[in-house]
Amino acid sequence: MKDEFLKITKHNELADFFGMTYPVLSKIIYETDDVYKYRQFQIPKKNGCYRQIASPSKKLKAVQVKLKDVFYEIYPIKPVVHGFAQNKSIVTNAESHLDKKYIFNIDLSNFFGTIHFGRIRNLFQSNPFNFNNTVSTILAQICCFNNSLPQGAPTSPILSNMIALKLDNRLQHLAKITNSTYTRYADDISFSFTCNKRRLPKKIIVLRDDEGIPGDVLTDIIKENGFKINYDKVRLCSTLSRMEVTGLTVNEFPNVRRQYVRQLSSMLHAWRKYGYYLAEKEFNKKYDTKHRASDKPKSFLYVIKGKLAFLKSVRSGRAPIFNKLAAQFNELVDDEYKFTILEVTDPEKTAINALWVVETCYDDKNGDAIVVQGSAFQLKDVGIVTCAHVVSNKGNVFDEIEVFKYSDPTIKYKLKVDKICYDRDVAICSIVTKSDAIQYCMEKSQDTVKMQDDVKLLGFPAYAHGQSYYIVDSKVAKIYPQNNIQKFEIDKLIREGNSGGPIINDKSMVIGIALEGARKNEGNNGCLKILEIDQVMSSDEYKI
Repeated sequence: MKDEFLKITKHNELADFFGMTYPVLSKIIYETDDVYKYRQFQIPKKNGCYRQIASPSKKLKAVQVKLKDVFYEIYPIKPVVHGFAQNKSIVTNAESHLDKKYIFNIDLSNFFGTIHFGRIRNLFQSNPFNFNNTVSTILAQICCFNNSLPQGAPTSPILSNMIALKLDNRLQHLAKITNSTYTRYADDISFSFTCNKRRLPKKIIVLRDDEGIPGDVLTDIIKENGFKINYDKVRLCSTLSRMEVTGLTVNEFPNVRRQYVRQLSSMLHAWRKYGYYLAEKEFNKKYDTKHRASDKPKSFLYVIKGKLAFLKSVRSGRAPIFNKLAAQFNELVDDEYKFTILEVTDPEKTAINALWVVETCYDDKNGDAIVVQGSAFQLKDVGIVTCAHVVSNKGNVFDEIEVFKYSDPTIKYKLKVDKICYDRDVAICSIVTKSDAIQYCMEKSQDTVKMQDDVKLLGFPAYAHGQSYYIVDSKVAKIYPQNNIQKFEIDKLIREGNSGGPIINDKSMVIGIALEGARKNEGNNGCLKILEIDQVMSSDEYKI
């Protein structure tokens, strides 16, 4: 479809692409009154204003859907873009800003409205389309309404990403040279930083009365690319406050607001106490009037199911809060509506009990104390396994290394490194003093790692006392050698602190070790195949 589309040079060829004659296409575009071409309505925003929606007619929508599909074929989405992109969401957008000290959020004002007819026509006249003026004008007429991209048209989201390509390139470069992280979700721009407040890059953010405003370089880049900053929605947040990205909190992990959970819990309580019909009537009367485009009452069941599905997508199907609310929902509905609740199996419990939190402390070149935290696990007939970079820095093994169980962080054990392989980024360790702490061991799998295998990542990302372990359900996304070392990649983020954690299969046997995750839109979520540890065990060159 892509090749056929890009060869179009005449108006009748464009009509043929849509499976119609040009007079029919012309009637849809030019001869249909705006009242019939688009259905317009308003949806209230949280701030009291209204969002103007324009939904295309059935015939126009069919043309736009075909265009949308071919646009996605032609235009690869950049990694920094999380809105209107395959396998991306507000969750993946939020994950990019985990484990940061500061997050700077900016909103682009009237995002779709600033993308006018001329910009769209120019887009079609340039790479990778290179259409002539006639074809470009017709395509722009199909995609625009009232001289801009309409919110509600299938083509608008992907076209907005195409128009913003240059903006994304320049802001990604700005993030790179300032050692920060940049993402964009539609009109929401986010930068995050690991530095102290006094070192925040002035090209991006300037502090005035302890509030952050966009720096000159950032402001100029946005203006030069035809967009405007909504200064009412500029916000700097830190670890001392609620850190949000596209509506999700990212202080510890992507999460919904507490109000969201409270409302969901209240809805389930009302259903149990008053019955379905009274609960639905009360909900539509009190809570659902401001977010409804039509007068038709919403199904209470589907609202709750949708909210639970969203909570699951953000927190995962293993989150205790999801399992608690999903269990309440399951008691109220027939089997066809019930959620599957994931419970920790006995083999998984054994694997969890074999986990360790690793803590090391060293002085940097300025004399400041740096605390490094990672994950480790007890492997049968091997020892305590973690990553080399968790227990060393620039080839020097730390003097002070401690491990403890998440269930009792007050009892710590001194750890010594027995073998270390920097090429593989793996260290084999043991506890210095004899103790009964080693009660559980994982076993390594002899199975071949295959693409799309279901796996689980265990460990302690951004661990703080009182927190529990994390289990992340994932899949093997890539298998590759690196300098003759066998590795694989998973499709979920390996966060700071998760390095050294085990990757287990469906039998809860270890198939890999989590290395460093993808950060700043570079690198990958790579893992070392567990069988590589045999090379370390069998060679004396890795002894300390």
